[in-house]
Amino acid sequence: MKRLLPVCLMVLVGCATTKARPPEYATFIQNDYAAALAQARAERKPLFIDFGAVWCPPCRTMEAQVFAAPGFIAKAKDYVLLAVDVDDPINEPLLERFPVDNLPTLLVLDSETETPAVRWMGGAALEDVLALLDDARRALSAQVSGPDLLLLEGDRAHARREHELAARKYQEAVEQGPRDWSRRTRAVESALNALWNAEAFQACAEYAVRTVPSLDEEGQAGPASTGYSCASYANEPKPWAAPAMKALEVYFEKAFEQAQKHGTKSQTWLYDSMADLLAARGDKEGARKLSEEYYAKVLAYRAEETTARGRAAWDSQLYSAAELSGHLADTLELFVQTERELPDDFSASTRVAANLRELGHYDEALAATDRALKRAQGGRRLAVWLSRARTLERAGREDEARKDLETALSEAERLPRMQREFSQYAVDAVRAALSALPGAK
Repeated sequence: MKRLLPVCLMVLVGCATTKARPPEYATFIQNDYAAALAQARAERKPLFIDFGAVWCPPCRTMEAQVFAAPGFIAKAKDYVLLAVDVDDPINEPLLERFPVDNLPTLLVLDSETETPAVRWMGGAALEDVLALLDDARRALSAQVSGPDLLLLEGDRAHARREHELAARKYQEAVEQGPRDWSRRTRAVESALNALWNAEAFQACAEYAVRTVPSLDEEGQAGPASTGYSCASYANEPKPWAAPAMKALEVYFEKAFEQAQKHGTKSQTWLYDSMADLLAARGDKEGARKLSEEYYAKVLAYRAEETTARGRAAWDSQLYSAAELSGHLADTLELFVQTERELPDDFSASTRVAANLRELGHYDEALAATDRALKRAQGGRRLAVWLSRARTLERAGREDEARKDLETALSEAERLPRMQREFSQYAVDAVRAALSALPGAK
């Protein structure tokens, strides 16, 4: 299951100006926590922080589909909005104060005390974000008790990176809340995310198996996916993993049927997951047909977008769908279009490079990777170096690939602490690639 829980992670703080998005978007202060906090205090408003990154697919989707929605724009007027790019080293002090483990992460602060009111990790649909803002208002009014108070305490513990305590608070909230509690799905999802961050994978998977059946059908897919990820992410096979994965598969199937029936854009990722599931079951033809359907659907959704950023929000899924269905050659020009329209977006150049590499155009792929390196910051440069090394290795230039991987590790050593911690998965991938090269010691 290809849900992006463990992938997306960090934030931005820099100049003291406000960068206006297109008129249909809410206006976020870009990368300046001090300026945003000062404005929030002057206007006596809470501070809403969106921790994201240009390479994070759920972040791009939320920017295009949630932060542009009239419902969000209307409700966001009661908040000061701050967008933080976690790859920019200038944000290290803010990340030290409010550590981020996954991207996107949404945080609402009491601007007077700088105390977290609510916290959300992972992609969110419009209704999720609107409910989160309502939760923040209630929390800041101090008019919370019972399961709502436990949910708030879980959010605050999670913001402090006390994952085990957060998981307990969220679970207590679920236990105390009535069956029809409107925050039940969020509390379950938050508990699973906290268990993931605590690397309590068995507890995460088994909690999903126990609690997902108690959720409304429309809220089951996300928690089931997180629990499935926990079961499949275990470093070695565990006797509990396979039964948990089997128990949770049914919720993907049910959610997928609904997504097919209603054309739910926010759950298009289920096509990818279901194709993986069919392939794992040995149904290669079913997986191929579903991959074709996935490709056609994402291509159609992308074509409906009227802005460059809206189209770019679909590019990650489009690449995955094209790779699964064998349509990479048909999509190259679309990725080139994104790179042309968004020249500061290094992830667009990286995607062009990966596409060209898979098509065997190695020199062009290296040129695209070099364009990405000129724009990438912080720990994300490691992934770009890794992509470049893979192209060189594919081209039979192993010595050059080794030099690139060694350069990546050298850069990793110079990263600020939070950047280094956040990029450990990339460091591990670079080391694995280095050790796999011919002649490696």
